[in-house]
Amino acid sequence: MSLNPTARNYRVAVAAYEAGRPSYPAEIVDALPLQAARCVVDLGAGTGKFTRLLLAHLSETARLVAIEPVAEMSAKFANEAGIEVINTRADAIGLETGSVDLVTCAQAFHWFDNEPSVAEIARLLRPGGTLALVWNNRDDRAPWVDALSVMIEKYAGDTPRQRSGRWRWILQDPRFAIEKEIVQDHPHRMARQGVYERVVSTSYVANLPDAEKAVLRDKTDAILREAGLGDDDEVVFPYVTQLFLLKRV
Repeated sequence: MSLNPTARNYRVAVAAYEAGRPSYPAEIVDALPLQAARCVVDLGAGTGKFTRLLLAHLSETARLVAIEPVAEMSAKFANEAGIEVINTRADAIGLETGSVDLVTCAQAFHWFDNEPSVAEIARLLRPGGTLALVWNNRDDRAPWVDALSVMIEKYAGDTPRQRSGRWRWILQDPRFAIEKEIVQDHPHRMARQGVYERVVSTSYVANLPDAEKAVLRDKTDAILREAGLGDDDEVVFPYVTQLFLLKRV
């Protein structure tokens, strides 16, 4: 298998990803079985937003391995103490069978919701180990966020994305049993400029020509003005965070 071509666009979106994407609620991290974990794999680690949260909750002797195929993304945290970085795909992690207590996929599983990757995850996890699927989803119940989503989705094509729901087959996979599901509102306060950064941090937008990005900037400004947010220095961007905890059978 090869890396999805659209995922390679993140190479030019590292700064926008850091500026425009939210972190994750403390309650989501607290729900993970981290205290006794000896080895944790953060799969599809991106720029390390979730990886750093994991590190802060692990014991000093625990091993934390971040898997990220786009080296430009993982360069944001590759030199941080306590985190091992491997630039590879989800189907080729290569750690020892049954050596992992917890695999986390934050904002990532829809990129590799395929049998080879799930087989590799199942191989790594010890019996009774946990797979955590986490997403920060734009809350389209807010009209201006819905307008942004409509604008962005026009460029999506067949790019893998969480809202397609194609990834949900793993919830019925006999190798796993659903242990817990959490859905939580997650308002994210950010600089107004960060809204545009959120737009261009989207994989299928990141590699658009500069002229097209300028059009999207104008449209983003128009959406914020219509929502009464045009003159604000900061914006509260509403998200809904989803967590699925699956136990390795």
